[in-house]
Amino acid sequence: MLFAAEDIRESGFETYTYGLKDQSCGDSLFRAVKAADAVILPLPVSSNGTTLNAPFTEKTIYLDDIICCEPKYLLGGMISDEINKKLSQKKIPFFDYFSDEKLTAENAVLTAEAAIAIAINGSDASVFRSNALVIGYGRIGNRLSSYLKTMGATVTATSRKDSVLAAIEADGLIPKSTDDVKSGLERYDFIFNTAPSPIMDKEFFSLCSKTCFVEDLATRAGTDIDSAKILGICADVYPGLPGKYFPRSAGKIISKAIIRHITE
Repeated sequence: MLFAAEDIRESGFETYTYGLKDQSCGDSLFRAVKAADAVILPLPVSSNGTTLNAPFTEKTIYLDDIICCEPKYLLGGMISDEINKKLSQKKIPFFDYFSDEKLTAENAVLTAEAAIAIAINGSDASVFRSNALVIGYGRIGNRLSSYLKTMGATVTATSRKDSVLAAIEADGLIPKSTDDVKSGLERYDFIFNTAPSPIMDKEFFSLCSKTCFVEDLATRAGTDIDSAKILGICADVYPGLPGKYFPRSAGKIISKAIIRHITE
């Protein structure tokens, strides 16, 4: 978000930061919010629905405290339904910049790049000539599958929709129904979950090869990482990859979406 702030400032907007390494608006949250024409929150706004996603400050910033300050306008990424409701009740105008199509498309590119970097650094197997499974064929799954195929992997991608399975086959990949995802798991060297549903449970991991490298890019809900570790499988959850691996690029993507919105 610091890079996003810099980019917005360079675009001609007076910009101050709070809860970042370079805090420039004092220690009072109330004064900071009240002085601003717009308050920009991170992507995602929160990981627990209660506190602000602000890893660079020792302070705990509660979302309810921000809402109680009644900002003139609020922008954030992946605003939850609960926060949406609270903002509406307070009649605080807001915009979820994660709804910006260009942002989500570019965010998917960064996520896919980071996922491959993690796989290369974390596995003792090469992506070239490997067998890879990508669960879900949305923006991230599509881009990730394309990258893996270009790098020489044999890629299987899944969906529950016949139209998407046809698209997967047309893209030169092996189509597979997500409902049948647990069959043949032992043959994959890499597995990437991009589907926002609980798929990778204890049974799932028990069917995987012990040398498989597994990344959950979507959600931890229902993903049994503990069972994977007990079984000796290298698996973990990787949320928020763009900001962690490419903070400058991710910040620019966010700032451009915000500027597009406020200058419309």
